[in-house]
Amino acid sequence: MTEWFELPTPPWPNSEADLLAGGDDWWFVACMDWPRDAWIGYIEGYRKAAGLMLARVAETGRDQDYLVYPFLMCWRQHIELQLKNLIIQCTRYKDEEVDFPRTHKLEVLWRKARKLLNEVYPDDTAAIDDVERLLLQLQACDPTSEHFRYPVAKDGSPTLGALPRVHMRLFQEAMEGVATYLDATDTGLREKINSRDDYRAAMYDMYGQ
Repeated sequence: MTEWFELPTPPWPNSEADLLAGGDDWWFVACMDWPRDAWIGYIEGYRKAAGLMLARVAETGRDQDYLVYPFLMCWRQHIELQLKNLIIQCTRYKDEEVDFPRTHKLEVLWRKARKLLNEVYPDDTAAIDDVERLLLQLQACDPTSEHFRYPVAKDGSPTLGALPRVHMRLFQEAMEGVATYLDATDTGLREKINSRDDYRAAMYDMYGQ
């Protein structure tokens, strides 16, 4: 069983506190400079955080009324980043200039991503329809990326009025299905790009063009 880390006593501000301090417990050190696509770290980080919060509730039966907000926010952020990443990968594969919509609206991002995915994977329709249904449901819960983060919207109106209850385990199961599909699609796109680039490099080596 995974142990949930908690400080033994609540700390208080002091002159030795330093956000960038080091320590002997190396396993707490997060490496943010190892060579990788930075999008992957952000995308997977929010997904893993949501899973850890659900695990906390599953193990203790507590804190669900507090953790539900960052839990939902992490899932929404994961999806937003993944959709923007897929738009980037699709346009790279199509040799087009990357220009994803500068918006937090999942519906806008999804429409753009789905159009591109249909061009790259024209025969994939069944699963993508279920993905769209769930993403539009998520969009309806938080249309502006502020409902899961704040109790009131920018105009002062209350958020989440139409979402009084969330079954976190079933929400997680549904979102994991969406995330797995999108992750597999991302992996496939990267393989296509790598294979194409390898072919082009081989042709250049052989024929100089």
